[in-house]
Amino acid sequence: LATYVLGTPPPDALVARLAQVFTRSDGDIAAVLDALVHAPEFAASLGGGFKDPVRYVLSAVRLAYDDRTIRNTLPVQGWLNRLGEGLFNRSTPDGYPLGAAAWNGPGQMTTRFEIARQIGSGSAGLFKPAPGLPDEPAFPLLQNGLYFSTLSATLGAPTRDALARAVSPQDWNTLFLSAPEFMR
Repeated sequence: LATYVLGTPPPDALVARLAQVFTRSDGDIAAVLDALVHAPEFAASLGGGFKDPVRYVLSAVRLAYDDRTIRNTLPVQGWLNRLGEGLFNRSTPDGYPLGAAAWNGPGQMTTRFEIARQIGSGSAGLFKPAPGLPDEPAFPLLQNGLYFSTLSATLGAPTRDALARAVSPQDWNTLFLSAPEFMR
């Protein structure tokens, strides 16, 4: 649980404290999560992890199309398959790896950039009501109020410089969804 939430293997001291809470609370997971999110190790881990493919794809789609209902999940499923974390595709019961090393290789990053371009350039078929029908028009505008009020402050100078050189809104979206800060 701590590895999943922190994004890295937790320190032994934190695991021991969480085990004590679990034992004292008779297995109350809510109490364990409360202890975890109030631990100093949790605060220290914020912004330092690396999104696995599911978190990356879903956060990108949600940021791009938050108020729209996805009518066609096939593009999302295809992206997850291409990134190696397809739904129900894990052949062993231990689940997909949680560490960044499993997801930040050059091939993985190239595929993420391609997916960022597909999400940032248009709807990619996400709003197609049924096979054979035309896709409902949609274009994400990521450079919006949320970006200016919150997200821009989280970007480093190299990312801001790259975004400033974007030649179109589609390029800007692609660069933003490909930024190191968005991968965390």
